[in-house]
Amino acid sequence: MTEFLYSIFGLLILLGVLVTFHEWGHYWVAKKLGVKALRFSVGFGKPIWGRTNKHGTEFVIAPIPLGGYVRFVDEREGDVAEEDLPYAFNRQPVWKRILIVLAGPMANFLLAIVVYAAVYMMGIAVGKPFVTNVLPNTVAAQANFPENSEILSVDGVQVKSLEDAIFAFVDHIDDDKTIKVEVQPLNKEPTTVVLDVSQWQEPDEGTIFDSLGLDFGRVDGEPSLGLVAEDSPAENGGLKVGDTVVSVNGESISLWSEFVAFIENSPSKPLELIVSRDGYQQPLVVTPEPNERDPAIGYLGIAPSFQGYNVINYGFFESIGKGTEQTWVMVERIGSFLGKLITGKLSIKNLGGPVGIAQGAGQTAQAGMVAFLLYLAMISVNLGFVNLLPIPMLDGGHLMYYLVELVRGKPVSEKIMELGMRVGIILVLTIMAIALFFDINRINQ
Repeated sequence: MTEFLYSIFGLLILLGVLVTFHEWGHYWVAKKLGVKALRFSVGFGKPIWGRTNKHGTEFVIAPIPLGGYVRFVDEREGDVAEEDLPYAFNRQPVWKRILIVLAGPMANFLLAIVVYAAVYMMGIAVGKPFVTNVLPNTVAAQANFPENSEILSVDGVQVKSLEDAIFAFVDHIDDDKTIKVEVQPLNKEPTTVVLDVSQWQEPDEGTIFDSLGLDFGRVDGEPSLGLVAEDSPAENGGLKVGDTVVSVNGESISLWSEFVAFIENSPSKPLELIVSRDGYQQPLVVTPEPNERDPAIGYLGIAPSFQGYNVINYGFFESIGKGTEQTWVMVERIGSFLGKLITGKLSIKNLGGPVGIAQGAGQTAQAGMVAFLLYLAMISVNLGFVNLLPIPMLDGGHLMYYLVELVRGKPVSEKIMELGMRVGIILVLTIMAIALFFDINRINQ
Protein backbone atom coordinates (compact mmCIF):
# COMPACT_ATOMS: atom_id res chain seq x y z
CA MET A 1 0.00 0.00 0.00
CA THR A 2 2.85 2.37 0.87
CA GLU A 3 4.55 1.74 -2.49
CA PHE A 4 1.26 2.37 -4.28
CA LEU A 5 0.79 5.71 -2.52
CA TYR A 6 4.39 6.72 -3.27
CA SER A 7 3.79 5.85 -6.93
CA ILE A 8 0.58 7.90 -7.13
CA PHE A 9 1.95 10.98 -5.37
CA GLY A 10 5.30 10.68 -7.14
CA LEU A 11 3.54 10.54 -10.51
CA LEU A 12 1.34 13.54 -9.70
CA ILE A 13 4.32 15.65 -8.65
CA LEU A 14 6.40 14.48 -11.62
CA LEU A 15 3.72 15.16 -14.24
CA GLY A 16 2.65 18.37 -12.54
CA VAL A 17 6.15 19.82 -12.78
CA LEU A 18 6.89 18.54 -16.29
CA VAL A 19 3.57 19.58 -17.81
CA THR A 20 3.70 23.00 -16.16
CA PHE A 21 7.19 23.69 -17.51
CA HIS A 22 6.28 22.41 -20.98
CA GLU A 23 3.15 24.51 -21.30
CA TRP A 24 4.82 27.51 -19.69
CA GLY A 25 7.39 27.40 -22.49
CA HIS A 26 4.62 27.74 -25.08
CA TYR A 27 2.85 30.43 -23.06
CA TRP A 28 5.92 32.56 -22.24
CA VAL A 29 7.24 32.69 -25.81
CA ALA A 30 3.76 33.38 -27.21
CA LYS A 31 3.32 36.24 -24.76
CA LYS A 32 6.70 37.73 -25.74
CA LEU A 33 5.74 37.46 -29.43
CA GLY A 34 2.37 39.18 -28.97
CA VAL A 35 0.00 36.20 -29.09
CA LYS A 36 -2.89 36.18 -26.63
CA ALA A 37 -3.59 33.06 -24.56
CA LEU A 38 -7.13 32.28 -23.44
CA ARG A 39 -6.40 29.33 -21.17
CA PHE A 40 -3.36 27.67 -19.57
CA SER A 41 -4.35 24.21 -18.35
CA VAL A 42 -2.37 21.66 -16.36
CA GLY A 43 -4.31 18.44 -16.90
CA PHE A 44 -7.30 17.58 -19.08
CA GLY A 45 -11.02 17.56 -18.33
CA LYS A 46 -13.32 19.91 -16.44
CA PRO A 47 -11.25 22.35 -14.34
CA ILE A 48 -11.23 21.81 -10.57
CA TRP A 49 -9.46 25.13 -9.91
CA GLY A 50 -9.04 28.29 -11.93
CA ARG A 51 -7.91 31.88 -11.82
CA THR A 52 -7.85 34.63 -14.46
CA ASN A 53 -5.05 37.20 -14.72
CA LYS A 54 -5.34 40.85 -15.79
CA HIS A 55 -4.60 39.93 -19.41
CA GLY A 56 -7.63 37.66 -19.60
CA THR A 57 -5.74 34.36 -19.50
CA GLU A 58 -7.44 31.69 -17.41
CA PHE A 59 -5.05 29.41 -15.47
CA VAL A 60 -6.68 26.12 -14.51
CA ILE A 61 -5.91 22.71 -13.01
CA ALA A 62 -7.88 19.76 -14.40
CA PRO A 63 -8.28 16.23 -12.94
CA ILE A 64 -6.64 14.11 -15.68
CA PRO A 65 -2.89 14.69 -15.16
CA LEU A 66 -1.61 13.11 -18.38
CA GLY A 67 -0.82 16.40 -20.10
CA GLY A 68 -1.93 19.98 -20.53
CA TYR A 69 -2.45 22.69 -23.10
CA VAL A 70 -2.39 26.41 -23.84
CA ARG A 71 -5.35 27.68 -25.84
CA PHE A 72 -4.55 30.77 -27.89
CA VAL A 73 -6.85 33.21 -29.62
CA ASP A 74 -7.37 31.51 -33.00
CA GLU A 75 -9.97 32.11 -35.70
CA ARG A 76 -9.94 28.40 -36.58
CA GLU A 77 -11.35 27.53 -33.17
CA GLY A 78 -14.15 30.09 -32.92
CA ASP A 79 -15.16 33.69 -33.32
CA VAL A 80 -12.53 36.24 -32.35
CA ALA A 81 -13.28 39.80 -31.21
CA GLU A 82 -12.12 42.53 -33.58
CA GLU A 83 -9.66 43.95 -31.06
CA ASP A 84 -8.07 40.51 -30.56
CA LEU A 85 -7.46 39.73 -34.23
CA PRO A 86 -3.85 41.10 -34.24
CA TYR A 87 -3.07 38.71 -31.36
CA ALA A 88 -4.58 35.59 -32.98
CA PHE A 89 -2.21 32.66 -33.35
CA ASN A 90 -3.31 31.85 -36.89
CA ARG A 91 -2.50 35.40 -38.06
CA GLN A 92 1.12 35.25 -36.92
CA PRO A 93 3.97 34.79 -39.41
CA VAL A 94 5.14 31.21 -39.65
CA TRP A 95 8.47 31.88 -37.87
CA LYS A 96 6.58 33.04 -34.76
CA ARG A 97 4.38 29.95 -34.78
CA ILE A 98 7.48 27.76 -35.10
CA LEU A 99 9.12 29.42 -32.09
CA ILE A 100 5.96 29.08 -30.00
CA VAL A 101 5.62 25.37 -30.79
CA LEU A 102 9.33 24.72 -30.22
CA ALA A 103 9.23 26.47 -26.84
CA GLY A 104 7.44 23.59 -25.05
CA PRO A 105 10.02 20.87 -25.74
CA MET A 106 12.86 23.37 -25.26
CA ALA A 107 11.45 24.19 -21.80
CA ASN A 108 11.67 20.48 -20.92
CA PHE A 109 15.30 20.34 -22.07
CA LEU A 110 16.09 23.50 -20.10
CA LEU A 111 14.45 22.03 -16.99
CA ALA A 112 16.61 18.90 -17.34
CA ILE A 113 19.78 21.01 -17.65
CA VAL A 114 18.89 23.00 -14.51
CA VAL A 115 18.02 19.87 -12.50
CA TYR A 116 21.17 18.00 -13.54
CA ALA A 117 23.27 21.09 -12.75
CA ALA A 118 21.64 21.46 -9.31
CA VAL A 119 22.27 17.80 -8.49
CA TYR A 120 25.91 18.04 -9.62
CA MET A 121 26.42 21.13 -7.46
CA MET A 122 24.90 19.37 -4.42
CA GLY A 123 26.98 16.28 -5.13
CA ILE A 124 25.69 12.78 -5.76
CA ALA A 125 26.89 9.29 -4.93
CA VAL A 126 26.18 6.77 -7.70
CA GLY A 127 26.64 3.02 -7.49
CA LYS A 128 29.59 1.74 -9.53
CA PRO A 129 28.81 -0.45 -12.59
CA PHE A 130 29.98 -3.77 -11.14
CA VAL A 131 29.72 -7.17 -12.82
CA THR A 132 29.28 -9.93 -10.25
CA ASN A 133 28.71 -12.89 -12.59
CA VAL A 134 29.24 -13.76 -16.26
CA LEU A 135 26.64 -16.14 -17.66
CA PRO A 136 27.86 -19.17 -19.65
CA ASN A 137 27.48 -19.50 -23.43
CA THR A 138 27.10 -15.76 -23.94
CA VAL A 139 28.98 -12.97 -25.73
CA ALA A 140 30.68 -11.94 -22.48
CA ALA A 141 31.68 -15.52 -21.65
CA GLN A 142 33.23 -15.98 -25.09
CA ALA A 143 35.30 -12.85 -24.51
CA ASN A 144 36.48 -14.11 -21.07
CA PHE A 145 34.88 -11.14 -19.34
CA PRO A 146 36.15 -11.20 -15.71
CA GLU A 147 33.67 -11.66 -12.90
CA ASN A 148 33.75 -9.31 -9.88
CA SER A 149 34.98 -6.41 -11.97
CA GLU A 150 34.11 -2.73 -12.29
CA ILE A 151 33.35 -1.34 -15.75
CA LEU A 152 35.38 1.83 -16.41
CA SER A 153 34.47 2.58 -20.04
CA VAL A 154 32.45 1.17 -22.94
CA ASP A 155 33.76 1.74 -26.47
CA GLY A 156 35.73 4.74 -25.27
CA VAL A 157 32.84 6.27 -23.29
CA GLN A 158 33.66 6.67 -19.59
CA VAL A 159 30.97 5.29 -17.27
CA LYS A 160 30.58 6.13 -13.59
CA SER A 161 27.24 4.54 -12.76
CA LEU A 162 25.21 1.45 -13.60
CA GLU A 163 22.83 3.64 -15.61
CA ASP A 164 25.75 4.98 -17.67
CA ALA A 165 26.95 1.45 -18.39
CA ILE A 166 23.50 0.13 -19.34
CA PHE A 167 22.85 2.95 -21.81
CA ALA A 168 26.37 2.69 -23.24
CA PHE A 169 25.91 -1.04 -23.91
CA VAL A 170 22.38 -0.72 -25.32
CA ASP A 171 23.69 1.81 -27.86
CA HIS A 172 25.56 -1.11 -29.47
CA ILE A 173 23.02 -3.94 -29.40
CA ASP A 174 23.14 -5.86 -32.70
CA ASP A 175 25.80 -3.52 -34.13
CA ASP A 176 27.98 -5.19 -36.72
CA LYS A 177 31.20 -4.56 -34.81
CA THR A 178 33.27 -5.31 -31.74
CA ILE A 179 33.55 -2.90 -28.82
CA LYS A 180 36.30 -2.47 -26.27
CA VAL A 181 35.28 -2.49 -22.62
CA GLU A 182 37.76 -1.33 -20.01
CA VAL A 183 37.30 -3.16 -16.72
CA GLN A 184 39.07 -3.42 -13.40
CA PRO A 185 38.85 -6.90 -11.86
CA LEU A 186 38.90 -7.19 -8.10
CA ASN A 187 42.39 -6.50 -6.68
CA LYS A 188 43.90 -6.36 -10.17
CA GLU A 189 45.01 -3.75 -12.69
CA PRO A 190 42.57 -2.47 -15.34
CA THR A 191 42.32 -4.53 -18.51
CA THR A 192 40.46 -4.34 -21.82
CA VAL A 193 37.89 -6.90 -23.00
CA VAL A 194 36.73 -7.03 -26.63
CA LEU A 195 33.05 -7.96 -27.05
CA ASP A 196 31.62 -9.08 -30.39
CA VAL A 197 28.24 -7.31 -30.13
CA SER A 198 27.27 -8.42 -33.63
CA GLN A 199 26.25 -11.66 -31.88
CA TRP A 200 24.24 -9.79 -29.24
CA GLN A 201 20.50 -9.77 -29.85
CA GLU A 202 17.46 -9.34 -27.66
CA PRO A 203 16.30 -12.77 -26.40
CA ASP A 204 12.73 -14.07 -26.49
CA GLU A 205 12.91 -14.54 -22.74
CA GLY A 206 14.92 -12.75 -20.08
CA THR A 207 16.62 -9.38 -20.38
CA ILE A 208 18.97 -8.09 -23.07
CA PHE A 209 21.81 -8.30 -20.55
CA ASP A 210 21.09 -11.98 -19.97
CA SER A 211 21.92 -12.55 -23.63
CA LEU A 212 25.02 -10.35 -23.36
CA GLY A 213 26.01 -12.38 -20.32
CA LEU A 214 26.56 -9.65 -17.72
CA ASP A 215 24.97 -9.87 -14.29
CA PHE A 216 25.27 -6.58 -12.42
CA GLY A 217 25.25 -6.32 -8.64
CA ARG A 218 26.71 -4.60 -5.61
CA VAL A 219 30.41 -3.82 -5.59
CA ASP A 220 32.34 -6.59 -3.88
CA GLY A 221 35.80 -6.73 -2.36
CA GLU A 222 37.90 -8.27 0.35
CA PRO A 223 36.17 -8.72 3.73
CA SER A 224 38.05 -5.87 5.40
CA LEU A 225 36.27 -3.55 7.85
CA GLY A 226 36.16 0.19 7.12
CA LEU A 227 33.62 1.03 9.82
CA VAL A 228 32.44 -0.50 13.08
CA ALA A 229 29.37 1.19 14.57
CA GLU A 230 29.54 2.24 18.21
CA ASP A 231 27.88 -0.14 20.66
CA SER A 232 27.04 -2.52 17.83
CA PRO A 233 27.19 -6.34 17.91
CA ALA A 234 30.44 -6.07 15.95
CA GLU A 235 32.09 -3.75 18.50
CA ASN A 236 30.77 -5.79 21.40
CA GLY A 237 32.29 -8.88 19.77
CA GLY A 238 35.72 -7.28 19.52
CA LEU A 239 35.86 -6.36 15.83
CA LYS A 240 37.88 -3.25 14.90
CA VAL A 241 38.35 -1.07 11.84
CA GLY A 242 41.08 -2.58 9.66
CA ASP A 243 40.29 -6.19 10.57
CA THR A 244 40.12 -8.62 7.65
CA VAL A 245 37.90 -11.67 8.10
CA VAL A 246 39.70 -14.85 7.09
CA SER A 247 37.08 -17.46 7.97
CA VAL A 248 33.58 -17.84 9.43
CA ASN A 249 32.58 -20.97 11.31
CA GLY A 250 35.61 -22.73 9.87
CA GLU A 251 34.87 -21.77 6.24
CA SER A 252 37.45 -19.63 4.45
CA ILE A 253 36.09 -16.50 2.78
CA SER A 254 37.67 -14.00 0.40
CA LEU A 255 34.78 -11.67 -0.48
CA TRP A 256 32.76 -9.18 1.51
CA SER A 257 29.52 -10.62 0.06
CA GLU A 258 30.36 -14.00 1.58
CA PHE A 259 30.73 -12.44 5.03
CA VAL A 260 27.45 -10.52 4.59
CA ALA A 261 25.64 -13.76 3.67
CA PHE A 262 26.78 -15.37 6.94
CA ILE A 263 25.66 -12.32 8.94
CA GLU A 264 22.23 -11.98 7.30
CA ASN A 265 21.50 -15.70 7.69
CA SER A 266 22.47 -15.81 11.39
CA PRO A 267 20.27 -13.50 13.51
CA SER A 268 20.90 -14.24 17.22
CA LYS A 269 23.35 -17.01 16.27
CA PRO A 270 27.03 -16.75 17.26
CA LEU A 271 29.60 -16.69 14.45
CA GLU A 272 33.14 -17.95 15.07
CA LEU A 273 35.56 -15.71 13.18
CA ILE A 274 39.24 -15.76 12.41
CA VAL A 275 40.39 -12.20 11.63
CA SER A 276 43.72 -10.85 10.48
CA ARG A 277 44.86 -7.85 12.55
CA ASP A 278 48.28 -6.18 12.41
CA GLY A 279 49.75 -9.22 10.68
CA TYR A 280 48.42 -11.71 13.21
CA GLN A 281 45.36 -13.94 13.18
CA GLN A 282 43.05 -14.15 16.16
CA PRO A 283 39.71 -15.80 16.92
CA LEU A 284 36.58 -13.81 17.78
CA VAL A 285 32.94 -14.66 18.37
CA VAL A 286 30.22 -12.20 17.27
CA THR A 287 26.45 -12.56 17.44
CA PRO A 288 24.38 -10.65 14.85
CA GLU A 289 21.24 -9.03 16.19
CA PRO A 290 17.88 -9.36 14.40
CA ASN A 291 17.40 -6.45 12.01
CA GLU A 292 14.78 -3.96 13.22
CA ARG A 293 13.02 -3.91 9.83
CA ASP A 294 13.20 -7.67 9.26
CA PRO A 295 14.02 -9.85 12.29
CA ALA A 296 14.80 -12.79 9.99
CA ILE A 297 17.93 -10.94 8.80
CA GLY A 298 21.02 -10.52 10.96
CA TYR A 299 22.68 -7.15 11.67
CA LEU A 300 26.28 -6.62 12.83
CA GLY A 301 26.91 -2.86 12.39
CA ILE A 302 29.85 -2.83 10.00
CA ALA A 303 30.80 -1.42 6.59
CA PRO A 304 33.55 -2.47 4.16
CA SER A 305 36.83 -0.65 3.64
CA PHE A 306 36.28 -0.37 -0.12
CA GLN A 307 34.02 2.27 -1.70
CA GLY A 308 31.07 0.94 -3.65
CA TYR A 309 30.11 4.22 -5.27
CA ASN A 310 31.47 7.15 -7.28
CA VAL A 311 30.93 10.74 -6.14
CA ILE A 312 29.99 13.33 -8.77
CA ASN A 313 30.41 16.93 -7.65
CA TYR A 314 31.21 20.10 -9.63
CA GLY A 315 31.31 23.88 -9.17
CA PHE A 316 28.62 26.23 -10.49
CA PHE A 317 29.80 26.86 -14.05
CA GLU A 318 31.10 23.32 -14.55
CA SER A 319 27.75 21.96 -13.30
CA ILE A 320 25.89 23.98 -15.96
CA GLY A 321 28.19 22.56 -18.63
CA LYS A 322 27.88 19.01 -17.30
CA GLY A 323 24.09 19.41 -17.01
CA THR A 324 23.91 20.49 -20.65
CA GLU A 325 26.20 17.62 -21.66
CA GLN A 326 24.13 15.05 -19.76
CA THR A 327 20.91 16.35 -21.32
CA TRP A 328 22.40 16.00 -24.79
CA VAL A 329 23.65 12.50 -23.94
CA MET A 330 20.10 11.57 -22.92
CA VAL A 331 18.74 12.94 -26.22
CA GLU A 332 21.25 10.81 -28.13
CA ARG A 333 20.37 7.74 -26.09
CA ILE A 334 16.64 8.18 -26.65
CA GLY A 335 17.26 8.67 -30.36
CA SER A 336 19.37 5.51 -30.47
CA PHE A 337 16.72 3.58 -28.53
CA LEU A 338 13.98 4.77 -30.89
CA GLY A 339 16.08 3.85 -33.92
CA LYS A 340 16.60 0.33 -32.61
CA LEU A 341 12.86 -0.01 -31.95
CA ILE A 342 12.05 1.06 -35.51
CA THR A 343 14.65 -1.28 -37.06
CA GLY A 344 13.58 -4.19 -34.87
CA LYS A 345 16.87 -4.48 -32.98
CA LEU A 346 14.90 -3.87 -29.79
CA SER A 347 11.44 -5.27 -29.11
CA ILE A 348 8.47 -2.97 -28.45
CA LYS A 349 8.12 -4.75 -25.11
CA ASN A 350 10.82 -2.35 -23.90
CA LEU A 351 8.38 0.55 -24.21
CA GLY A 352 7.35 2.11 -20.92
CA GLY A 353 3.97 3.72 -20.24
CA PRO A 354 2.24 5.62 -17.43
CA VAL A 355 2.32 2.65 -15.04
CA GLY A 356 6.06 2.24 -15.52
CA ILE A 357 6.60 5.97 -15.04
CA ALA A 358 4.49 5.89 -11.87
CA GLN A 359 6.54 2.97 -10.51
CA GLY A 360 9.79 4.81 -11.26
CA ALA A 361 8.47 7.99 -9.64
CA GLY A 362 7.45 6.07 -6.51
CA GLN A 363 10.71 4.15 -6.20
CA THR A 364 12.88 7.24 -6.66
CA ALA A 365 10.70 9.28 -4.28
CA GLN A 366 11.29 6.61 -1.62
CA ALA A 367 15.03 6.61 -2.40
CA GLY A 368 15.34 10.35 -1.70
CA MET A 369 15.23 13.81 -3.24
CA VAL A 370 18.34 13.42 -5.40
CA ALA A 371 17.12 10.17 -6.96
CA PHE A 372 13.72 11.72 -7.67
CA LEU A 373 15.29 14.82 -9.24
CA LEU A 374 17.45 12.69 -11.54
CA TYR A 375 14.39 10.70 -12.59
CA LEU A 376 12.46 13.93 -13.20
CA ALA A 377 15.28 15.22 -15.42
CA MET A 378 15.36 11.98 -17.41
CA ILE A 379 11.58 11.97 -17.99
CA SER A 380 11.72 15.68 -18.87
CA VAL A 381 14.21 14.93 -21.66
CA ASN A 382 11.98 12.06 -22.82
CA LEU A 383 8.94 14.35 -22.88
CA GLY A 384 10.78 17.02 -24.86
CA PHE A 385 12.12 14.47 -27.35
CA VAL A 386 8.80 12.67 -27.89
CA ASN A 387 6.99 15.96 -28.44
CA LEU A 388 9.38 16.78 -31.29
CA LEU A 389 8.48 13.63 -33.22
CA PRO A 390 6.70 14.50 -36.49
CA ILE A 391 3.37 13.05 -35.40
CA PRO A 392 0.23 15.15 -35.93
CA MET A 393 -1.23 16.08 -32.52
CA LEU A 394 2.26 16.50 -31.02
CA ASP A 395 4.39 19.65 -31.23
CA GLY A 396 6.55 17.94 -33.84
CA GLY A 397 3.50 17.44 -36.06
CA HIS A 398 2.72 21.17 -35.97
CA LEU A 399 6.37 21.93 -36.74
CA MET A 400 6.16 19.61 -39.73
CA TYR A 401 3.17 21.56 -41.08
CA TYR A 402 4.88 24.91 -40.53
CA LEU A 403 8.07 23.76 -42.25
CA VAL A 404 5.99 22.65 -45.24
CA GLU A 405 4.37 26.09 -45.18
CA LEU A 406 7.81 27.72 -45.24
CA VAL A 407 8.74 25.71 -48.34
CA ARG A 408 5.40 26.06 -50.18
CA GLY A 409 4.75 29.65 -49.18
CA LYS A 410 1.21 28.83 -48.04
CA PRO A 411 -0.35 26.90 -45.15
CA VAL A 412 -1.23 23.22 -45.27
CA SER A 413 -4.96 22.82 -46.00
CA GLU A 414 -7.39 22.44 -43.11
CA LYS A 415 -8.56 19.12 -44.56
CA ILE A 416 -5.06 17.60 -44.49
CA MET A 417 -4.42 18.94 -40.98
CA GLU A 418 -7.71 17.47 -39.74
CA LEU A 419 -6.91 14.10 -41.30
CA GLY A 420 -3.41 14.23 -39.83
CA MET A 421 -4.85 14.97 -36.39
CA ARG A 422 -7.07 11.90 -36.55
CA VAL A 423 -4.17 9.70 -37.64
CA GLY A 424 -1.98 11.22 -34.92
CA ILE A 425 -4.56 10.57 -32.20
CA ILE A 426 -4.95 6.93 -33.29
CA LEU A 427 -1.17 6.46 -33.43
CA VAL A 428 -0.53 8.03 -30.02
CA LEU A 429 -3.36 6.09 -28.37
CA THR A 430 -2.11 2.86 -29.95
CA ILE A 431 1.43 3.43 -28.67
CA MET A 432 0.09 4.28 -25.21
CA ALA A 433 -2.05 1.13 -25.18
CA ILE A 434 0.93 -1.04 -26.19
CA ALA A 435 3.13 0.58 -23.54
CA LEU A 436 0.42 0.13 -20.92
CA PHE A 437 0.04 -3.54 -21.87
CA PHE A 438 3.76 -4.20 -21.37
CA ASP A 439 3.73 -2.16 -18.13
CA ILE A 440 1.06 -4.45 -16.71
CA ASN A 441 2.79 -7.54 -18.12
CA ARG A 442 6.03 -6.59 -16.32
CA ILE A 443 4.13 -6.17 -13.04
CA ASN A 444 2.54 -9.64 -13.37
CA GLN A 445 5.85 -11.39 -14.13
